[in-house]
Amino acid sequence: MQSVWKKLGIIILLFILGEQNVIAAAITAEVDKPKTSRDDAFWLTVTVEGDLDGDVRVPESQDFEFTRTGESTNISIINGSISRERQFTYQVSPLKSGELTIPSLSAKIDGKEYSSLPIKVEVTGQGSAAPEEGKVDDKKLVFVERELPKKIFYEGESVVSTVRLLTRARLTGATPARDSAPDWRLIAVEGQKNQELVRNGVKWNAIEMREGLIPLKSGRLKVPSFGITATWLQPADRSRRHPSGSVFDLFQQGVFNMGREVTRTLRSDSIEVDVRPLPLPKPKDFADIVGAFSLSASLSKRELSPGDTATVTIEIKGQGALDRMRDLKITPPQSKVYADRPDLKERIEPGAGLVSVRTLKFAVVPSVAGDLDLGEVRLSSFNPFTEEYEVLTTQLGIIKVLGAGALKPSGNISAPVGGGESAQDNAGAQNSPLLAKPAQVNLSPKKIENVADSRSPWWLSPWVLAIEVLVLVLVISLFLLRRSFRRDSVASRQPGQVNPWRDFNVNRESSECIDRVVGLLKEEFCKDGQDPKALTSKEILGSEACLRMTPSLRSSLQRVLELYDLMIYGQKSLDKLPENLFQDIQGIIDFYKNRNG
Repeated sequence: MQSVWKKLGIIILLFILGEQNVIAAAITAEVDKPKTSRDDAFWLTVTVEGDLDGDVRVPESQDFEFTRTGESTNISIINGSISRERQFTYQVSPLKSGELTIPSLSAKIDGKEYSSLPIKVEVTGQGSAAPEEGKVDDKKLVFVERELPKKIFYEGESVVSTVRLLTRARLTGATPARDSAPDWRLIAVEGQKNQELVRNGVKWNAIEMREGLIPLKSGRLKVPSFGITATWLQPADRSRRHPSGSVFDLFQQGVFNMGREVTRTLRSDSIEVDVRPLPLPKPKDFADIVGAFSLSASLSKRELSPGDTATVTIEIKGQGALDRMRDLKITPPQSKVYADRPDLKERIEPGAGLVSVRTLKFAVVPSVAGDLDLGEVRLSSFNPFTEEYEVLTTQLGIIKVLGAGALKPSGNISAPVGGGESAQDNAGAQNSPLLAKPAQVNLSPKKIENVADSRSPWWLSPWVLAIEVLVLVLVISLFLLRRSFRRDSVASRQPGQVNPWRDFNVNRESSECIDRVVGLLKEEFCKDGQDPKALTSKEILGSEACLRMTPSLRSSLQRVLELYDLMIYGQKSLDKLPENLFQDIQGIIDFYKNRNG
């Protein structure tokens, strides 16, 4: 009878011990938001606990489109049992609106079939509303936002929009992904600005860009979203099996929390604006330009013989777009006019927005002698700032065509007004507003002294010299600090004290070697008054001294400490070290041998 009870006790004990080492297999799925729209994709995270055989199977759906974007693996140790958890991330795009259901996802885990529960998602027909100004979802890691200076435009009015890529993750790449917009003209602006922003108490790194927008028609229009294809390091999710900050974080999200690399195309939220039509009636001479502009003209010559050519240059400049400006013609009497191809230059200036300059040149060939009045150029534009039509005018001036027998002035530029001309000529010049202001028509070339020889080389300018001196001082300071640090490290050693790393020879490839290496590492990384034995692997890897190491040395240190923690907390012993781990240990020993002398 006693033997029967003894056997029964052994069976119960084995059953209890077996239950402690069994971790249930499962597959779960969750979405980042249960309510979305047809224009907004969302993220589906699938978690598999246990040994996955094959891959997760996503069923076909007529309601959603699934795109797999990433995968990560977490390792947990509980009561000596090691479990593996894998997470798969999918980008889900709704194909229609309504109360939809994401079907169950299935997988073969530990030799058995498991399925996740279906998930209900509410999909609306319109895009999500733009967030309140200054408000962001602090649960996001990377997103794009667009900011407009106003939401009421006139047709053809140019505005400059600010676009920001905000991130709380480590960004490794970003490229704009612009789409065509038939109702808008989009003007790309070169350059960007990096800054830090605080929203809802959360600090964000922001890359700020600008884009010019011009509506091509009136009505209620959607501003095209700004897309950016971004790549960042997605931190692995913390397991909910143990409290945060424990030693198991080393196996869950990596020692340096590097995570996995994720590439996604992000877009700003949709914004609707009111685009007003231009007021009626429009002037007859309306040139189809919207903005604040000025008009000016100049002549290349004031006197010439019949058959010679003078060039008339007309310039329209100001704030706004000039790409839709109608053709401009001049028709002086008794002469032929040949129009050159117009030149348009655009740039975005801070505080002014889009600044445009349109230059038109006409070659005028008079056919008879006498005073040729080129007349006036007149056109109208709509100023959105005053909300009124404005008339722009300028006088083209008078050309004096010399008759037969008259002496042709030498050179291409005539003498200024009043320089020995007759009273009739002076009277004609005074009647011409353009010729009455020689500074506007550049009648005489401005003398420019040659200062190239007296200019100092750029590397001898005061600002460059100051920067050179500052860089030199920093380099010398860093060199002296490094020498001082090495002297202090050697001086802090007691007289006659032997460097323990120098006598360390890896002659026993066993777990005892790892214990000795980690013990010496704890002595190296512990601070004054701190017990080296109480120092954890996570504290070593997160210390400033470790972060200053080379990437290869940090990786070797990480692998050694991970195996050490696995031996301590996982109760796993090694009779012989793996060959690659032996190389990591030897690299750490060589580093401290050389550093400590």
